[in-house]
Amino acid sequence: MSWQVTQVSDVGTSNPIVARLTMGLYDIIRMAQIDDEKKKSIIEECFNVQTALVQAEKAAKPLMDEIRSAEQKLCLEGVTTQSNGRVINTPGILLVDNSRVFLKFAKQALQHLAAAMGMILDEDFKGPHFHVVRDRAMKVFGADHSATILLVEDQTWIKNIIDMRNEEEHPKSGKPFVRGFHISRATEGEYEFIIDPPRFYNDLMVLNHLEVYSHNLLTFAEEVVSLSLQTYFPKIVTLAEIPEEQRDPSAPIRFRLTLKEGVNFPKS
Repeated sequence: MSWQVTQVSDVGTSNPIVARLTMGLYDIIRMAQIDDEKKKSIIEECFNVQTALVQAEKAAKPLMDEIRSAEQKLCLEGVTTQSNGRVINTPGILLVDNSRVFLKFAKQALQHLAAAMGMILDEDFKGPHFHVVRDRAMKVFGADHSATILLVEDQTWIKNIIDMRNEEEHPKSGKPFVRGFHISRATEGEYEFIIDPPRFYNDLMVLNHLEVYSHNLLTFAEEVVSLSLQTYFPKIVTLAEIPEEQRDPSAPIRFRLTLKEGVNFPKS
């Protein structure tokens, strides 16, 4: 019988999402003194989070680049017009619907993360309802635990992602879900213009929020799993953050396991 090897991803460990959510979390999960079946399930769900976030990044990055390029061109060349100024040339954002794809995979990532947290907190969470995860963490870890504090502080942007994905799937606002640039003349000045960047239906700017959500999703997933599992480490082991400038570019892992300060081993 011959072995077969199949490529399952076109993104390697140099991507921070891959490095931090698979390689980086693997040792942390294995160190926790919990049931082996739970460890296996958490590893699987973290891999699913990573896969979803890679797809979200693939959708968001070219859109963000397109918006930045249009903004730079407007800064350098200004607003141009046609027909003796009667028609304004507004930059086209051809990839604006990539924002819909981003939100689809962002919600999927949160769903898998909630499942991973369910394994840690002994609760079957029905979907990405992180207010429920927060409440369970309050009971299991207490209000002063670092994972609980993180879950309390990050509720707003998580709810925004879920609400926006729900609006995209089941529109209720009566507004276009997302639009490109809008340029209008200022009330004073023949050659003065008001440039409004691409926005979602709820008036949130597309570029700013894709940047924020992309950063938050990776950081939150990594931290909430790590901080939760640290509770179950052997007493002599803790987490240490690797300074960004010291991370290996080929695998920029953020956290590593280390011995707590002041630990003394018995002499042989």
